[in-house]
Amino acid sequence: MTTKPASEAPSVTSAIAPNLDAVRSFVEEAIAKRSFTMLVAAIVGLIARMARLNYELNARLVSKQRKRPPSESFRRLQQELPFLAKEPDNDVVPPGASDTASSGAGAGDVASSDGTSGADASDEGASGSQPESKDPKKRRGPKNPDPHGRPKLPEHLLRVPAIHRVADDDRTCPTCEVATEFVTLKTTAEVLDIEPMKFIVREHQCEVVACPLCRAYVRVAERPDQVVDRGILGEELLIQTMVEHYGEAVPFERIARRAREQGAPLSPKTLAASTGKLIDLLDPIVKHIDAQWAKSDSKALDATSIRVLDVEHPLGIRTGTLWLLEGDHRYARFRFAPSGHDDHLERFFAGVPIASLMCDGSATHNCLDPSDSIRGGCHAHARRRLVAAVRVGDVRAVEGIEIYKKLFAVDALSKKLGESLDERLARRRRESTPIFEELRAWIAAKRPDVEPKSPLGDALRYMHRQWKRLARFLDDPRMELTNNEVERDLRGHVLNRKTWLFCGHEESARRTADALTILVTCRKLGIDARAYLRHIVARLLAGETNLEALLPETFAARVARDSVDGKRDVIDDGRSEQNAIAA
Repeated sequence: MTTKPASEAPSVTSAIAPNLDAVRSFVEEAIAKRSFTMLVAAIVGLIARMARLNYELNARLVSKQRKRPPSESFRRLQQELPFLAKEPDNDVVPPGASDTASSGAGAGDVASSDGTSGADASDEGASGSQPESKDPKKRRGPKNPDPHGRPKLPEHLLRVPAIHRVADDDRTCPTCEVATEFVTLKTTAEVLDIEPMKFIVREHQCEVVACPLCRAYVRVAERPDQVVDRGILGEELLIQTMVEHYGEAVPFERIARRAREQGAPLSPKTLAASTGKLIDLLDPIVKHIDAQWAKSDSKALDATSIRVLDVEHPLGIRTGTLWLLEGDHRYARFRFAPSGHDDHLERFFAGVPIASLMCDGSATHNCLDPSDSIRGGCHAHARRRLVAAVRVGDVRAVEGIEIYKKLFAVDALSKKLGESLDERLARRRRESTPIFEELRAWIAAKRPDVEPKSPLGDALRYMHRQWKRLARFLDDPRMELTNNEVERDLRGHVLNRKTWLFCGHEESARRTADALTILVTCRKLGIDARAYLRHIVARLLAGETNLEALLPETFAARVARDSVDGKRDVIDDGRSEQNAIAA
C-alpha cells in the first residue's frame, strides 16, 4: 500500500493545543488500515512541531528575563540572540562610506563584505581574473596614519614641569672620577593630571585715597556687585555649583559636604538659594536662546517628567513635565510645565512659525500640526518596535531591521560627505525612495499574517499609522530620520534626576529648565560652559548693557578665532578678566 511521504503527512492535531482524543482515533484508524509509515511520519511531525514551539517559547521567556543593553544595533542583536544565524554585520560602515567613497566611488556604490564597493565587485565578477596593476607609488609620511594607544595631549593645556634629578651616587663619572655637569632637561613623557580643587577666602580690600594737603577729600573704592547682595559665596563657587548640579548631577548636599571636609562652613540651603540667584541673573541669555529657537527653520521637541514637591498634593510630591524645544541643531530651550497636556505646548508655540517639525508619534503633539503637513515621524521609534519583536523571538522582524539598515546608511553617507541640503535631498530621492518603497511593500505583505497584539503587530501598526509622517524626510532635507538628537540632550536630565530626585518648588523647576537651556546650548555650540559663564557673569556684574557681547554665539566665535591665533585668554580661569573689569 502506498503512503504519503513524511513531508506530506497529514496533520493529526494542533501542536499548540493538542486534542488527545483526536490523536487516539487517528492511531487506531492507522493501525486498522496497517498504515504504519503514515502513522510514524504523522507522530514524528507532530513531535517536531511541538519541540519547535517549545524552543520558541523558551527563547521568549529567556529573552524577557534577561536585561537588555541600551544598544539596538543589528550586531548587538546578533550577539545576544543565538537564533539569529546570519553572518556578522557592521552597522557602523554605511554603503559607500569606505575609502572608495573618498577616492572617487559613485554615490550609489555599496560596500561589499570585503571592503570593496559594489561597482568594483561587479566589475571583477564580470571580467574574471585580470592582471594585477602595479603597486601605487608609496607616499612619504607615517606608516600608520591613524595610530592608536597613547594620545598626544592638546597644546593649549598648561604644562607644569615635574623635574627628576639624578641620584647623588650617579653624579660622579666612574672612569674619570670627576663630578658631572648639567646638560639639559629631557622630556620623556607627558601625563594628564589635575590640580585638586581647594576653597579659598577672597578678601575684598577697597582702596582709600585722600588729599595730602587738606585731608578733607577722601574717596573709597566701590566694591563690585555680587550675584547675591552682601552674599557670602563668590561667583566662581556659584558657577562651579551650577555646572556640577545641573550638568553633572552633583547634589547641593554633596558639594556642601565636600566643603566641610576641607574645613569650609557651607550650608546646602544657602548654596541652593545663591545658585538660583545666579540663574536669575542669566535671564537675558535664556530669553535670547528662546528667541533664536522661535526663529529657527528646523524645530524638534520631546519631553520627560520632573518631580516637584507640593504640600497640597496627597502624596506631597507631583510630577510635572520638562519640555525640550530645539532649533536648527544649535539652540536648546527647556520649558517647565505643571503637566504634559497639550495646552502648555500650545502656549509655548503661540505665535511661533513652524516650517519643519520633528517629534514622536504622541497624540499630544497633534495640536501643533492639525493638517499633518509639516510634522515628521521618528524612524528610531519605528525601528525600536521591530527590535523589541526580535528580542522576544520573532524572526519575521529581522527583514524590516535590515531594510532600515540600508535606509539609515544613505543619510550616514550624506552626513559623512558634508553634503548641502540640496545635495542631501537629491540623494534621498535617488537612493532612499526605493528603499522606503521596499519597506512599505514589506509592511503591506506582513500585516495580514501577523498577530495584531504581538510585538511585531504593534510595530507594523505603528508604522502604518505614522506612514505619512515617516515619509516627510523625502521632501524636507532639513528633517532628520530620527528624533535621537533631542532624546540625547534630554538624557542628561533623565540620568541626573535619579541623583537629586526632585525640585523643591515650581520656581526651582523653572530655574532647572533655564540652567539646562544654557548648559545644553553651550554644548551644542561646542564651548565650555564654565568658561562662558565666567565670561558673562563678570560682564553682567560690571553693568554690561550690550547683549551682543554676552551671547553664546559671540563667545563661540571668539573661542574659534583665538584658537586659530594660538591664544588662550578665553579659556583661562577668567580671574584676570574679572579683576580688570572691576578696576
